[in-house]
Amino acid sequence: MDIFQDKKNLNKNIAVTTLIGILGLIIVGVYNTAFKKGHFTCNRYILNTYLYILMALVIMCLEVLAFDLHNVQVGFLNIFPGMWSFLFILVLVIGWLILTMSINPRNVLVKHICWFILTLLFGYLAYPAYQKSKHQNTLLPVLLSLVAILVVFSAVAFVKPEWISFSWGPVLLFLLVGVIITNLLFLVTVNKRSKDKNEKFIRGISYFIIVLFIFFIMYDTKQIIVAAKACQEKTVDYINQSLGIVLDALNIFQSLVNVQ
Repeated sequence: MDIFQDKKNLNKNIAVTTLIGILGLIIVGVYNTAFKKGHFTCNRYILNTYLYILMALVIMCLEVLAFDLHNVQVGFLNIFPGMWSFLFILVLVIGWLILTMSINPRNVLVKHICWFILTLLFGYLAYPAYQKSKHQNTLLPVLLSLVAILVVFSAVAFVKPEWISFSWGPVLLFLLVGVIITNLLFLVTVNKRSKDKNEKFIRGISYFIIVLFIFFIMYDTKQIIVAAKACQEKTVDYINQSLGIVLDALNIFQSLVNVQ
């Protein structure tokens, strides 16, 4: 048993080392292409945005693997029961997201510190889904499905941007608010239903979230394409531009775990 555990830890250590190497290469790439005289530049806009997306996802993966190696237990998620825990997390994430996005991109250091903390928060939120997926032995199919969804529907937006309209924005936001309210109502009434009915609800709402965030991926990708054409040196902000896709990936990952 100890030999088996040691082998698993070795594989995780190899994965962590590989991800650190990838992160280092991404940081070098960002430094060389995204900055000019200490500030963001419009050159290679789409490449730089996706470097920030990839950098955030790698940091999240490193955090999750580090937690797993050290058997970290999810702390603040269990401070409050049910609905109050959900509300606490929601307010915390939205509050820090707004704070990060409100910082002027010319204030490079503060912007990146807040972005880094936000990325760690995303990783912390992804950890319970990772644990559940690992326990169910579905992690590889979930990750492959996530990558396929991101690649395919981002490609659709690049190949056929005319299929995607910015008029989707209010509708997608309305549906997202509806999902949040539905989840709150579910948590309030969770004890009034059987375990089987609760599991069916979670599976159903997870399928809906996957479809919703597939549309968000195309919408956010279209925003990147348009922003690249209208870029201005004084306002270019790769951190804000990348956060949409990162959030899409996080929500789809969590929902894919629930439907496996």
